[in-house]
Amino acid sequence: MIEIKIEARDRIIWRFGNQLAALGDGMARTVMMRALNHESDKGRTQVKRALVRQTGIKYSQINKAVETIRATPASLEYVLKATGDETNLNLFNARQGKRGVSAAPWGKRQVFKHSFMVPAYGNRVYVRTSDERGPLKPLFGPNIARELVKDETAAAFRKGTAGIADRVAHEIARVLV
Repeated sequence: MIEIKIEARDRIIWRFGNQLAALGDGMARTVMMRALNHESDKGRTQVKRALVRQTGIKYSQINKAVETIRATPASLEYVLKATGDETNLNLFNARQGKRGVSAAPWGKRQVFKHSFMVPAYGNRVYVRTSDERGPLKPLFGPNIARELVKDETAAAFRKGTAGIADRVAHEIARVLV
């Protein structure tokens, strides 16, 4: 499991401490939970879009592989879990050619020499490991879990969750009115 954490607790307590204390512990936790979930959902959307640009994997595949554990009043923590194995090159618009398979992992098309697609195995891409017929090695592209913590994606999450303090102010006003 790979996690990206944003620690805004101290800044929020310093800015809204008196108002949160006036709400009481239960309602203050609910306010914090709502703000965290709202802003982190925005960050999650930006992360998924960045992963599509970064890896070349379709949004639907990324949506299946990224699990979200939202905050609750008991645990004020929002987690994006990237599950998923290595991605075979067949997910990247692979085409069989004379010289090998052409695929576009990481958004850049290239030819993988001496590789071939096996229709019986769901058009997965393989390469032989020896001159013999039997031993095959699958060819892989980006792994979503590893790509989740790389530069563009991590920055997208931080940018998407930048408004947590403002959202806490909004939620406090909503409760007090």
